[in-house]
Order: sequence, then C-alpha cells, then structure tokens
Amino acid sequence: MTTIDFNAQRLDHAKQIVSKIKLPAQPTIVIEIIASLVTQDASISAKVINVINSPFFGLANKCESIVKALTYMGLENFRKVVLTACLQDALGGGTASDKIFWDHSLHTAVAAEALAKTMRGILTSADITPDMAYMAGLFHDCAIPMLLKRNSAYQTFTHAALSHKRDIIQEEDALVGSDHCVVGGLLAKTWSLPEAVCKTIIHHHTSNLAGQGAVPEKLIALIKVADFIAYTFGYSIGLMDRIIDNEWDPEEWSELNEGVMQELHLGPDDLIDMKDSIFDQLCAQ
Repeated sequence: MTTIDFNAQRLDHAKQIVSKIKLPAQPTIVIEIIASLVTQDASISAKVINVINSPFFGLANKCESIVKALTYMGLENFRKVVLTACLQDALGGGTASDKIFWDHSLHTAVAAEALAKTMRGILTSADITPDMAYMAGLFHDCAIPMLLKRNSAYQTFTHAALSHKRDIIQEEDALVGSDHCVVGGLLAKTWSLPEAVCKTIIHHHTSNLAGQGAVPEKLIALIKVADFIAYTFGYSIGLMDRIIDNEWDPEEWSELNEGVMQELHLGPDDLIDMKDSIFDQLCAQ
C-alpha cells in the first residue's frame, strides 16, 4: 500500500468516525470573549455594526450587538466584518472619492469570494481559499485613499487614470514616487495578511502572470476577474472612465486578458455567467 493510499484510507476512516459522533457545539464563552474584545474599542465596535448591517452581508434583520452578530454570522464571517471595519477605521475619510473606493473594494471582495467558491476545484490545488480571495479583493486598492491624503494632486490623477484600459503604474510612480500596488502590498504585510495575498496586491496590475508562483498566479487572475466584475457594476475608482452596463463586451476584456482567462480555464461566456450570478447574489442581499 502506498503512502498516498494509506493517507486517503485514514482520512476516509476519520470521516466515518466523525459522521457517527455528535461534535460539541462551540462554547458560548468563545463568542463572549471575542465580543468583549471588539466592544472595548467604541469606534471599531460602531463600524463593525455598520458593516454587518450593510447589504454585503445580507442579514435578514438589523443587528444591534456584537454578540448577536457573532451568533448569526459565525466566526469566519465575523472575522471578515472586523477586518473590513478596521480597514475603514484606519483609512478614514468621508469624501465622495472615499465612498467610490469603498464601494469598489467591497464589491471586488464579495465578487472574489464568490468566484473562489465557484472555482474551488481549480483553486484548492493552489491552496487558495475564499477567505484569502476576500482579503485580496478588499485590500487590492487600499493604498489609494492613503496616496490621496499624502498628495492632493493624486485625486485628479486617480479620477482620470484608474481604469482597466491603460497601464497606470508608471504614471503613479512619476507623480508620487511609488504606486498603489506596492504601497498596498506593504500595508497588507504590516497587517500580517497571508504572503500570497500581499503578493497579489503588489502584482494585481501586472500583465504577465508567469513567474509569480502558483498561488499568486491564480489569485492575481482571480482578483483581476473580480475587479472587472465590480467595475462592470459601475463601481470604478476612475470616475472619468466608469463602465455602464453592456458598454464593454466581456469578449473584448477576455482578449485583452487572455493569460488571466487561461490561468482560470475561463471563457467569455463564463465571465458573463459569473457576473450575472454575483449580481443576483448582491440583489438578493
């Protein structure tokens, strides 16, 4: 018997054992401890409640307490909410540009997570999880509000240049001495996000996926697709170049991003189906 057969046998046997056992419920004390930690910071606690009650998490009833939120959503979803709220708190801002940035980032995160679940078979072999996809989507443009605050000239540049139809990295570098991909990747590292997520943020504008490593290649491709889907919903950072529905044919995008489509084994029709599915998901929420 080979080692592979032996491990597979052990796994099947373990599954059979677990199926016959009633696993203990998560102790209430776990929820209470986590809730207590979050509520110690009034600002973050308020933002967490605000994010929880947003359309992106689709709770049937408004939630007014951290404990209830944890109970309804579970630890995995609650972690995403806290991460989102903390990022909002860290970046701050209440301008029209900030709102567009958050709309785009949240839609990209939701789309990335949904795509990762749909393509789990392709991504599992590369150790990419829906949670990683959500983080990469949420953080992929996180440096934009930071650069806006650092250099007022960046706002005009952002509105004119952040689109899917031109390479902006060199222009950003000329203006601020760096680009939002590198700065965003550094922020993600500071927040101790997974290495593959950090690399994806740094390279999410790259046109050449080769050589990035198995995990980043597929995750970069996934974020590019999720970014495009969010863009087609009208949540583009570049106000001067916002997409209206049906303005940009997915076949054209697929041709321009042939390497991305090949990496994920997708065609233009898949892109349309995924967009419709995610749109239905968001509308249902």
